[in-house]
Amino acid sequence: MVIEGNSDIIVRCEYFADGENGASQWLTFRNGFVLVVQAHFMALYKDAKSINDPLGNGLKAMVDIPSSKTLSASDVGFVQEFSAGFVGLADDKAILITPNDIQLFPNKLDALHNRNEIVRLALA
Repeated sequence: MVIEGNSDIIVRCEYFADGENGASQWLTFRNGFVLVVQAHFMALYKDAKSINDPLGNGLKAMVDIPSSKTLSASDVGFVQEFSAGFVGLADDKAILITPNDIQLFPNKLDALHNRNEIVRLALA
């Protein structure tokens, strides 16, 4: 399922309920990068073709989400909304995309105040 949204960063959001490693959400950025979100990890790839590369070519960054903070999906996926560099998730968690990092927070307010970060994908 593809979610429509208004974003300067994200141009496409696709949910795959059945995958090799379980459900996953693919957020395609304007520059071609793809952020893959699953219950237990987030990974950034240089493009969609790189996601299934057995050697990991094209993997820019990856981070495991602690088992106590794993993500929950709804019927339409992990992502509920996105705008600019903000991604609201089904379980009230939030992802903040900045030029240097992609951060996961426990809620929108914590993302707004940049506090209580759960994990970070460092891009710089």
